[in-house]
Amino acid sequence: TNTGFLPSSPQKLTVASTNNLQRHRSGRRLLSEIEEETMNDPPGHRDMVLRQGGDEDEENNIPNNTENDQDGARTATRRCNAGCCSMTFLWIVHVILMIGGIISLIPMGVMTSVLRAQMSGFLTLVWLVYCCIMAAVNIVSVALRQYFVSNHNGDGDGSESKRPTMDFFARIGCLCCIGRPEEAPPQSLFCRIISNPMVLTVLLVVEGVLLLTPVFAATSTTNGLGNEINAVFPNASMATDVRSSPFSFGQYLPPGGFSISGGYNNAAEKKTTFQYKVGCKPECELDVFIPSTTTIPSGDFPVIFHVHGGGWDSGDKSNPATPIGYWLERNYAFVSIQYRFPSQMPAGATIFEILDDVQDAWEYVNYNGLEWGIDTSRVLFYGDSAGGHLACTVAYRSAAPGIRGIMNIYGATEWDYYMSSEVSDGEALVNMIHKLLPSNGSKDDEEIYSNASCSTYATSDSPPILTLHGTWDTLVPIEMSRHLHDVVDSLNVTNLLVEVSLEEHGLDFGWYSVGGQITTYAMERFVASQLLG
Repeated sequence: TNTGFLPSSPQKLTVASTNNLQRHRSGRRLLSEIEEETMNDPPGHRDMVLRQGGDEDEENNIPNNTENDQDGARTATRRCNAGCCSMTFLWIVHVILMIGGIISLIPMGVMTSVLRAQMSGFLTLVWLVYCCIMAAVNIVSVALRQYFVSNHNGDGDGSESKRPTMDFFARIGCLCCIGRPEEAPPQSLFCRIISNPMVLTVLLVVEGVLLLTPVFAATSTTNGLGNEINAVFPNASMATDVRSSPFSFGQYLPPGGFSISGGYNNAAEKKTTFQYKVGCKPECELDVFIPSTTTIPSGDFPVIFHVHGGGWDSGDKSNPATPIGYWLERNYAFVSIQYRFPSQMPAGATIFEILDDVQDAWEYVNYNGLEWGIDTSRVLFYGDSAGGHLACTVAYRSAAPGIRGIMNIYGATEWDYYMSSEVSDGEALVNMIHKLLPSNGSKDDEEIYSNASCSTYATSDSPPILTLHGTWDTLVPIEMSRHLHDVVDSLNVTNLLVEVSLEEHGLDFGWYSVGGQITTYAMERFVASQLLG
């Protein structure tokens, strides 16, 4: 009977065929027989079967590489496990990128803006570098594999070239995410998962979407913003030494992204402090900053009048989001005021007392400005959050001719609208407002809320107003700013509301953050249009 390894015609058995027959009778199988049986199997399965055993087929001169394959497999396993250790480190990077991306998209008030400003640009750069490295390594690895295949294969099918190249790819297989060598025994489930190219590719895509979502969302705000500003405020073109575009991705990334203030400072050495009122805690003082340039005569410096935020009961006049030094370099005088905090006053304080503090500070500046060398006929009020509310309300209430405009940055300006509408579902802001009501007033007294609202005092002669507000603001709903601009628009007051997509409360924090760049771009043009025009 023809057994598959004996000659098909009767002849004298050679030593090789005799040995083959003895192995057959003992139950051993020949490599040539195994190869024939697995000819149509997938390559990976065929190689595995061949590795499992088979003696040397002396008649067909097929070597028995079982022991060498096993030694190579053990070596490949050790090296691939080392690669998996490296992959574990890279997975730590993946976890950091994923967590950072998720956190940056969770609405958490000011904390979201702070985290975005301090880490989003850096994590985005890490992600970009990681993608470039992995792409380069994979391209090189595939090229090297093809090179080794073509140089170890005489007939071009690559079947004989695997074994000489496996030792090389055992070293880099895990790291390159191109699959691990067939000679190595099966990896642990963990190692197989973390080195799976599909898993890593999906992760990179998800991380990119999370990290770049605020950037992509900004395009809906930045597209056409310059034209819109120029259309509403024609003299905006007078601004010099300004940002060339609303957003620069290159500045968003480190090293620029590491700078919260853009290299500017708050010019403490140029500060002169005056007490404009007594009986306040903290002291009712204001800081005056005068540019040091000699190109503009004294008394001709236009003024930015700043009211800080902080929930009407905290904050610092010395640290506006846009650094004071930035405005001084552009020859604007800067005045920043401090008002009383209810929690520090023995009998507390109402919103109307705080508004009176801001009014008194403005009158003090208006009275003494000429002596300080500033032009009080060209003043622009500026405030963020609670400061935006105070600045807007006082500017409209006083109706002073010297007030040329208002910059309201996510200010809680519309108390009456907020407290009487469905948007007043933010417990934090409601509690802040209730603490500022007169002791004899009712929480349901609409007149109190109306008297504390900015739009109540708006008239057709009111100065222009620019507002920037994040659409994701969870502390001060953007509906408040929309209502304010609906009112002033109905009165034909020049105004512009810039809704910054997917930005939270505190969007102007960080000089090179998405919100920070957009805010500065709009503010510097608005200031120039109102104070230099």
